[in-house]
Amino acid sequence: MRRRLFVSALGATLACPCVQGAETPCVPSAGGLTEEDYHAYLDAFNRHNFEAFGRYYTDDVIFEGRGGNFRGREQVLSFYREVQPRLRESIVIQDLIVSAKAIAADLVTTLHVLQDRPDFPSGALHRGQIVRSQNFIWYDVADGRFTHIRSAHYRYL
Repeated sequence: MRRRLFVSALGATLACPCVQGAETPCVPSAGGLTEEDYHAYLDAFNRHNFEAFGRYYTDDVIFEGRGGNFRGREQVLSFYREVQPRLRESIVIQDLIVSAKAIAADLVTTLHVLQDRPDFPSGALHRGQIVRSQNFIWYDVADGRFTHIRSAHYRYL
């Protein structure tokens, strides 16, 4: 129930990014991403198509998450390229809120561990282990690409 209230409040916040009490009506700005765009991004991510999902990041994207903090598209992609031979990550959308300047996603992430990772940033992983977690991710969007990504772990499933 708390998650549902959180997502509803978040949706209300994203639906109109105008200042409360502003005299001008709220009009979405150009250059955002659509829900279909986000689904295409996740599809490329789940297929481990670095070139395709990397197109959604600005050159100077900031990524903050459990796997680490990265600055720039190349750092983010380098992290995923280094991780990919050791584990397979797939993501499924639970809830999604899209506005002109931001996307908020409630996602379930599944990690299939292919090699031991005792030094993994979010905790040791062991070959054969399957880890499922629920995460909230906030994406700032400009000109059709992500400028800032913040990921927060919600719970293990």
